Amino acid sequence: MGETSFAFKTEKVLDIIAVLTVPYIFLFSILYNYGYFSEIFLYSLPVLLILWLCVCICNRKKIVFPKIYRFLVMVAIIVVSTSTLSTYIYIRKREMYNIEWTYFVYTDAAVLIIAMLVCMCRKKKFALGLRLISTFVLATGVWGYFDYVIKYLGYIETDPRFAKAFRPYSIYQNPIPGGQIILMFLWIPFWMGKNRTSRKDNIINAVIRVIVYVPFIVLTRSRSILIGLVFVTAVWGIINRKAISDAWNNLSAKRKRIVASILGVATFVVVSGAIILIAPRFEDLKNTESYIVRTNYMKYTLEQVADSSILRILFGHGSGSCKDMIVDSPYFVEPYNICDNAYMSMLYEWGIIAIIAVIVIDIFAFKTVLRFIADKSIATYCAYAVIACVFPIFFYEAQMWLTVGILMAIVVAGGVDNEIKA
Repeated sequence: MGETSFAFKTEKVLDIIAVLTVPYIFLFSILYNYGYFSEIFLYSLPVLLILWLCVCICNRKKIVFPKIYRFLVMVAIIVVSTSTLSTYIYIRKREMYNIEWTYFVYTDAAVLIIAMLVCMCRKKKFALGLRLISTFVLATGVWGYFDYVIKYLGYIETDPRFAKAFRPYSIYQNPIPGGQIILMFLWIPFWMGKNRTSRKDNIINAVIRVIVYVPFIVLTRSRSILIGLVFVTAVWGIINRKAISDAWNNLSAKRKRIVASILGVATFVVVSGAIILIAPRFEDLKNTESYIVRTNYMKYTLEQVADSSILRILFGHGSGSCKDMIVDSPYFVEPYNICDNAYMSMLYEWGIIAIIAVIVIDIFAFKTVLRFIADKSIATYCAYAVIACVFPIFFYEAQMWLTVGILMAIVVAGGVDNEIKA
């Protein structure tokens, strides 16, 4: 009886830890970016990794270890190993090298594996933890508007030109990663404590997210994030076209007029805002400095990869090496001291194996949303969040923003788990 009671209490404690693990990692990644609790965060990751590894080993007969997870673990081990080796070689040669970028690899790999372990052992708790983050992100989105208005009013008195160019970022330090986080959570609901939500709850949930997140994304004036929004929304619309058509046909004439009016106004506001705020940033794009620099950096990176040894092409030059390569290139322009293209950086630093892993992840995400159109599981929501990253990370260095990299690792773990039973 005592042993049964102890086992029950242990499971309850593990359930609580499972719910809090993912929110804890996400919140501390934000604090880490500001320089707070860095050591606590970095040292806690191995503890969480060992804890959930032990839990999975103890429950190995009850859990499913999908093939995609095995593949991702293998890739993570290879990337971490080659990055560590490259770092050691650079240090031995006494060449300039930013060792901090290797820590990013360790962190992202650890978070990816922890998230997969929690998802395998406690899928419902993992989903609840992600919904907790979604609620938090919603709050940061609302705060972002207040912060934007306060700062805008302050700047309009001191520097009107800067005020007009000012872009909101809430607590995420920069409009681009801030917009990326908001874009990803546009697809993840935040209702908590309910195993099944009503159709009305789902509609209210979705409307709240759209009202808060979409205008925020437009205000960031990020071309890459806007392209990501258009792309993932188009994917969702195409995949769910039959369900959308059926829902429309089931509405009464009066409700159709109401819905059409609301959608018309919302579309007008969003499109008008996008035209006013973002469209000018596409004018004469090929002659802008950012376009020229990014194009030159991309071409030069591909040239350097092509001139590398087979081992370097396969496994990369090590984390942070792309930044050093760009700075030493003939195309280097201040302050663009990074490639500003996550795919190119991954190719140069982690090799073709990393790009193959990204392609596999994207394929699984698309397969998930195609196979489970009517499914409302966390895997489907995470899959859309993964799809939302396909285009944006082509235009900025996602892995240098720890919060974005960690969030991507978490949603990847949840979005490719369609073999795992709830």
